[in-house]
Amino acid sequence: MMRLSRKLFVTALVVSVADVFASAGVASADTPAEVIAVSPSDPAAAVIAKAANVVPSPRQLAWQRQEQTAFIHFGVNTYDGREWGTGSEDPNIFQPTGLNTDQWAGTLRDAGFREAILTAKHHDGFLLFPSAYSQQSVAASSWEGGRGDVVRSFTDSAHKVGLRTGIYLSPADLHEALPGGRYANGSTPKSVTIPADPTEIAGGHTFDFTSDDYNAYYENTLYELLTRYGEIDEIWLDGANPTGRSQPYDFQNWITMVRALQPHAVIFNDGGPDVRWVGNENSAARQSEWSVLPYTGDPATAADSVLSVPGGNGAADLGGNDVLGRRAPDGTSAWNLLRWAPAECDATLSAHHNWFWQPGDAWRSTADLENLYYSSVGRNCNLLLDVPPNRQGVFDQSTVDSLVALHTSLSSTFGANLALGARAANDQGTTNTADNTPDRAGDGSLDTYWQPAATTGGLVLALPAVRTFDTISVQEDLRVGQRVESFAVDAWSNGAWTQIANDTTIGEKKLIRLPSSVTTTSVRLRVTGSRAAPAIAELGLYSRLSSQQPAGAITGYVGKCVDVRAAGTANGTPVQLYDCNQTAAQRWTAQSDGTIRNQGKCLDVAGGGTVNGIPVQLFDCNGTGAQAWRPQSNGTLVNPQSGRCLDDPAFATANGTRLQIWDCNGGANQKWTLPA
Repeated sequence: MMRLSRKLFVTALVVSVADVFASAGVASADTPAEVIAVSPSDPAAAVIAKAANVVPSPRQLAWQRQEQTAFIHFGVNTYDGREWGTGSEDPNIFQPTGLNTDQWAGTLRDAGFREAILTAKHHDGFLLFPSAYSQQSVAASSWEGGRGDVVRSFTDSAHKVGLRTGIYLSPADLHEALPGGRYANGSTPKSVTIPADPTEIAGGHTFDFTSDDYNAYYENTLYELLTRYGEIDEIWLDGANPTGRSQPYDFQNWITMVRALQPHAVIFNDGGPDVRWVGNENSAARQSEWSVLPYTGDPATAADSVLSVPGGNGAADLGGNDVLGRRAPDGTSAWNLLRWAPAECDATLSAHHNWFWQPGDAWRSTADLENLYYSSVGRNCNLLLDVPPNRQGVFDQSTVDSLVALHTSLSSTFGANLALGARAANDQGTTNTADNTPDRAGDGSLDTYWQPAATTGGLVLALPAVRTFDTISVQEDLRVGQRVESFAVDAWSNGAWTQIANDTTIGEKKLIRLPSSVTTTSVRLRVTGSRAAPAIAELGLYSRLSSQQPAGAITGYVGKCVDVRAAGTANGTPVQLYDCNQTAAQRWTAQSDGTIRNQGKCLDVAGGGTVNGIPVQLFDCNGTGAQAWRPQSNGTLVNPQSGRCLDDPAFATANGTRLQIWDCNGGANQKWTLPA
C-alpha cells in the first residue's frame, strides 16, 4: 500500500526542486523552468530577463493549446430554478429522465471543444455521483432506482469521443453548512487516513493528513472522483463562498492528492497552482495578458501551491514590466519568484448570465459568442463557456444550434490559412538563430518557430498569390516562453510597406480583427519589443468574410442531404447522401473562393482525380482545383479542374451512398440546392 502524508510529500518536493535549483541554476535568467527564483538584490531588468525563461509544465502546455473548454452546470439547481441552492434541496427533485451524455459529448466535440468540465458538486452540496461519505447525492434520488451516476456517464461519453474531462468539486458546501453539518463546525483538526473507507482504496494509494471534519469529507469525495473515472484532465476549484461562514480549505492536501492520483491534470483556482482565473466572468482577457506572473512564496514548492495573485485577479496589469520590476520599501525586489500562471476566461452561453438551465432562457447571439472567442482565445486565454443541459438531461436543440452556428462561423474563418504556401524570409537587417529559420513560422507546427537573433526583427511572407484577408493570427512557441512585448504587421502596397496592425503581447495566440479587408501579395511581421529573442510559431492570415456566407444543408435527389460520414473531420472522410437531420455533418457553406466547406474543411475530389467515378471527401482546404466548385444555372455543381459534376451514383437513395464526380448530364441526380 502506498501511503503519502502531506508533510512527506512536500518535503520530498522541496528536496527534489532544491536539487534542481542547485544543479540547473533556475535562479539564472538563462535556464527555462516553470518556477524561477528572484533574489532580493535582482534589479528590475534582471527580473524581466528571468521572466523570459519561465515556461509551462507539460500539463500546462497541453491545456493552453486546447483553447476551448465547455463548462457543464447540472444538478438540483437545474430543477428548482436557482443559480445558487440552499443545501436543503430534496435529492429526489433530480430526475433527468432522458439523460444523454453521449449527446453532450458529441455536440461539444462537433462544436470544436476539446474538454468539458462537469459540476460533480456545486455550492448546494448535491453530488452527481454516489459517495460513501454523503447521502446528499444521486443515490438518494429515485432516478435510476438510486443507482445513477452522472459523473460515470459523463466521463465515459467524453472519453469515447476523445474529449478531455474536468471535474468541478465546489469547496463551498451549503448542505454541509446546515445545522449538524461538517462545514465550519469548529471541529479540531486530527489525524485522518484518506480514504476513510478501506474498500475505496485504489492502486494502494492512501494519504495521512491532519484535517478538520469538513476537509476530511472533502478529501474523501475528491479521492473518489480521482480514482473511479479514468483520466481526469482538470480539477476546478473556485473561490466562491455563499455560506457566509469561515471554513479553512486544506488546498495543499488536495493538490497532493491530485498530483499523486492524476499527475497530468491541471488544477484551476484563483491562485493556481496551474491555471488562474482571469478576474471576470465576461471572457475578457487583458490586451496584454501575460502567462508569467510574480509572486511571494517558496520557490521550491510554488509549482504545487495556491499563491495570491499580485493585486488580485482583476488587476489591470498582472505581469507587465512595471509589475515585475516593483520594489519593496527597502529597495529590494517585491517578489521572490516567477511562475507560469496562464488564465482561464469563463462566460455563459446564456444571454442572462445563468449558469444552470432556466426555462425560457435565451442564448447569446453568434456575433456575441464570436466576440467572447476573440477576447479570450485571441488574447492568450482559454475560453471556458458554460453549456447547461435541460431538465431531461440533454442540450436543448436551440443550444445545439447556437454551438453549431459558432463553430461554423469560426471554422469558416480559420479553416484555411491564406498564408499557406508563402515563401518566408528574414526582413532586411534581420538574422535568425541556428535552425530557427523563417519557414518555421508557416509549417503548421507549434513545435517549430522562427527566431530572430535579437529581441527585435522582421519576417516577410511572399504570398503564393494575391490574398484578401481581415484577420491576423500570431502564436509563440510557449516551450521557449512568452517573450513578445509589442509587434506590428505591414502589407505591401504600391511599392512600399504600410502598417495595418499593431499590438502588445502574443503568448499562445493573439488574434487581430482588421477594420477592413486588406488585399496584398506580401505581409511583414515586425517584432518591435521582446524580453528575449522571441519564438514565433505561426503567422496566419484569415478572412472573416467567409463566415458571413449562408450556412445550411445541401439537398439533392429526392430531398436527401450531402453529409459528412459520422461528422468526421479527418482528411479523407467520405462525403455521402443521407437523410437530412440538421447536424453539423450537413452544415455547409459555399464560399466566394469557390470552395464548399463543412467544419472548417473543404469538399474535395479524392487525389485531385479527373475521371468518372472519383469519390469526393472532406479534406484540409488547400486552394487546389480539386476543391473548386462552380454552381450552374441548372442546379449542377461543376468541378472545373475535371470538367465533371457532383453526382449521386445511379440515382441512389440509400443512406451512406458515397458521392462522386461524373460527366455532367443535367440529371436529377446531379442537381443540388445550396444554402441561401
